[in-house]
Amino acid sequence: MKPKNLLWACLIIPFTALGQGSLQFNQVKLVTTVQTVPANKVWKVESVIFPIPADDPPFVTSGSTGCSFATHRNYAISIDGTLTKVGNLASGFTNSSFGHFFMTTTIPVWLPAGATLSGGPCNNKISVIEFNIVP
Repeated sequence: MKPKNLLWACLIIPFTALGQGSLQFNQVKLVTTVQTVPANKVWKVESVIFPIPADDPPFVTSGSTGCSFATHRNYAISIDGTLTKVGNLASGFTNSSFGHFFMTTTIPVWLPAGATLSGGPCNNKISVIEFNIVP
């Protein structure tokens, strides 16, 4: 073996031996209530679907959540019992037909086995991809 190849082999082989396994797609989930990431799985939080706030004038319906834009709870999910901000309110449009829009700031989020996740106080829906950890 050439010295250059030996050097590369010495650098690469130890790192491949330390691998934690690979990920295999399992399912897509829509999380609303408190759920726990099962053993031997990881979740990738892809997006959060925010409900219509009670104070969004063109869209207020009987199905509005009671959460308001002013509370900032709209943009939070709960990870391990702690509210985590996942979006910001932006007001770039002046035409009321566009209303408000959100800019996601902290997604994707990877959650290990044993972590808990819920939609937070405003019952956000969370799109999650579940992966199996394959040794």
